[in-house]
Order: sequence, then C-alpha cells, then structure tokens
Amino acid sequence: SSGINAEWPLRPGSLVSLTMGGAKLKALKGEIATLEANYAQVLEDTNGGMEELEASIAEVVGMLNSMKAEQAQKDIDLAWQALHMAGAAACRGSAPLGGKGPWSNSVIPKRNGAKCSDQCKLTDRTACKAEVSISGFTGKATSYTQNVGYFYNYDCDGGWNEDINHNEVAAEDVAILNNEKTAYYRFCCCAKV
Repeated sequence: SSGINAEWPLRPGSLVSLTMGGAKLKALKGEIATLEANYAQVLEDTNGGMEELEASIAEVVGMLNSMKAEQAQKDIDLAWQALHMAGAAACRGSAPLGGKGPWSNSVIPKRNGAKCSDQCKLTDRTACKAEVSISGFTGKATSYTQNVGYFYNYDCDGGWNEDINHNEVAAEDVAILNNEKTAYYRFCCCAKV
C-alpha cells in the first residue's frame, strides 16, 4: 500500500495546490512576522515618546510651580517695600525739620513694648523724631472719598499697642498680604544729631 488513505480522494492537481498553498502560507507567515516586528517597533517608539513627553510635561510643571513661588515672594517683597516707603513718607510728614547735616534720616520697625527714643539710640541715627503707625488697603481707589489707609503719629515714648500684627519683625512674611484684619505697622523715625 502507498500509505495514502483511500477515503481521502486526491483529485488531479491536488498536490500542486497543496504545494502552492504551503508557499502562500509561508509567505503570509513572513508578512505577519514583518508586521509584528513593525508593530513592536512602533510600540517601542511610542512608549519612548510618551515617556519623553511625560518627562517634559513634568519639567514644565515644575518650572511653572517654581515661577509661581518666585512671583509670590516678589509680591510679598514689593508689599513690604511699599509699606517701608509709606513709613518713610509718614516719618517725613511727622518730623518736618528732619535731622541736621548731610545725612539721611532713617525709618526702623518698632518693637512691641519698646520706646522709639530707646530704639533709635541703638542705631547710627540716635535722635528719635517721631513714631508713626500706618495702615493701607489693597486695590485701587474708586472714589475721592474712599479711605485708602490710616495713620497715627506719636511722640517718641508712646504707641504701646502689643498686637503682634502691628510688629513687622515679629509678623509672618505673608502677613502683609492679609486683608482680613487691619494691621497698623509701627515705625520709629530716627535722625543723626
């Protein structure tokens, strides 16, 4: 016997069809392998690209957060500077004669419980000319009768308000931006003699 199952009838050209079918199958398997390799490369490239994109996004977010923090600190610093300039103007108005000689006068923050006459003596501008307490509101004025700030002026031995919010050195850095409570920051006006 030839080993061929007689129940499986072979038709003329069957072996040729089988051989051609085997070649097509082999070609299809090759194409599938190429497609799988190409897909794996695209997947690898995409994953690498996604990782790079995610890293870039994280870097940009980090830079933005850093810029926000720097800007917030600049806002705080500018608010304190504006207060200091207002303190200088208040001292100038409270001590119209200023000091003597070619020296500038100075403005220093007042310590709770201290007298400006004593505090000025601790600096190179030892003569106290006045003590001022000032407060200003945020935002632009919208009318000519709107209060934009308050002030008190005292002699050099007065002004005993113990509220920590009135003491710049003891206040928190961001206290200058707190609009919920009016703070009167106090300053000593000192001059050289």
